[in-house]
Amino acid sequence: MPTTKMKNLAYRLALPIMAPRTPARPVHLVSGHPLNHAGRYARLLRRHHVQGASTLFASGEDCSLALSHGSLPGHEAREDTWYRVASITKMAATLACLRLCALKQVPLDAPAAELLGEAGKACPELQGVTLRHLLSHTAGLQDPPDLEQILEAGVPFSEVMKKARFASPGTAFRYSNLGFGLVGSVLESLSGEPVDRALRQLCFDPLGLEATVNAGEVPPEKNMPITRILPFRNQHLRVTPLGSREISGPDPARHYGYTAGSMYITVQSLFVLMRFFRDGRPDVLPEELRREMLTQQAEYGPISPTLSYGLGMLFIRDPALSSDRIVGHQGFAYGCADGAFFEEDTGRILITLNGGASEARQGRLGLLNRDLLRFAFQKEVPSWKPSQK
Repeated sequence: MPTTKMKNLAYRLALPIMAPRTPARPVHLVSGHPLNHAGRYARLLRRHHVQGASTLFASGEDCSLALSHGSLPGHEAREDTWYRVASITKMAATLACLRLCALKQVPLDAPAAELLGEAGKACPELQGVTLRHLLSHTAGLQDPPDLEQILEAGVPFSEVMKKARFASPGTAFRYSNLGFGLVGSVLESLSGEPVDRALRQLCFDPLGLEATVNAGEVPPEKNMPITRILPFRNQHLRVTPLGSREISGPDPARHYGYTAGSMYITVQSLFVLMRFFRDGRPDVLPEELRREMLTQQAEYGPISPTLSYGLGMLFIRDPALSSDRIVGHQGFAYGCADGAFFEEDTGRILITLNGGASEARQGRLGLLNRDLLRFAFQKEVPSWKPSQK
């Protein structure tokens, strides 16, 4: 994926030539509130070469779900389609972690090494790292370039940490899947349950979500395949190598690959999750902890001056998109480019999931998400009338 300015420029120049095209009429179903600007939405799908998308717009009691198909076989979104949503997982993992903290009376600034039990004691590089640091990407950790292969090989995190430290805890922001993956190890260590069961008990079941980090639980016929469109890989990936591995029991030393980006979920369930983050439910999470998630902990800096981060939450302040603060997360992995967001004051929601799309970015914000946020919050949803059904 494009990670530097030059790579991003080259990617965007090659995109119209080398990426598979999206059909001229990609949207095959709109349910709920009609789209007043359906043609413009379809043009955005084509511009970003989106392969099979479920996009949900919501304002007040009105909600619209637009389903599309791609030019590649098997990429047709349905109302019951499941998606692997990459880093959007981090919001659900944070909710599970904070619920467990509330139940166990564990403070956010507790030392991570203590929370990780024996695995943490074997890792001197965790000295000074707190749970808050892990949840806000301020632990001073960076991902090794071969993190995916390391996870597949089952290397204990204590070995990986030896080459991951780049700054003292709390002194710098660096988006780290390794650091956030350790949240899964904390969940296992504190709960005594394997990470998939802990997430189910602490997050998915209390909210009634169709969601899992265990790919074996996803109906194969409902699982949207993922295809990287540039460089084009006609892979139709449904389950990642890590996702195909059975989680037989807790293993905090090795289960640090799930909470960073391995959640499978339906768009309607993700809508329920986003409404929880927007509105809260004291029976699920104490309000002070939900507000803690929505409190800025760090800034992205010059590379993305409009972006900041809370606890498992991405914040966008950009008047070109909205006069309001936008809260949520985006997800990039294996070719998908997903997003789940709400405007903090208006409560309007945008969720977009797909099976492959352009991964071009402006700073660290995906251009697909940027264009859809502008379309949703400045064009489509403001055109709705409350009485229109």
